[in-house]
Amino acid sequence: MRMLDLDRELSVSVLQLYLTPKEAMDIRNELDKLLSDAEANKHFHVFAEDMSRELSCSIVTARKFAKPGYTDLERKIFNEK
Repeated sequence: MRMLDLDRELSVSVLQLYLTPKEAMDIRNELDKLLSDAEANKHFHVFAEDMSRELSCSIVTARKFAKPGYTDLERKIFNEK
């Protein structure tokens, strides 16, 4: 698992997430779609109702990581221990 704070361009090691029931269902539904083909180059976004917050999520695999497409910052946090 890797979490990235794009505003600060830093890795996040501990994250607390507070969701409304709708947001939780949206995440669950979108994760189900990603898991139907974990190797697909897809991701999703879930937004707070007032659009003040955004969650972006994707599934990373060794095969996908070997391909181009990830930013230098993403690659940096993927290589963290």
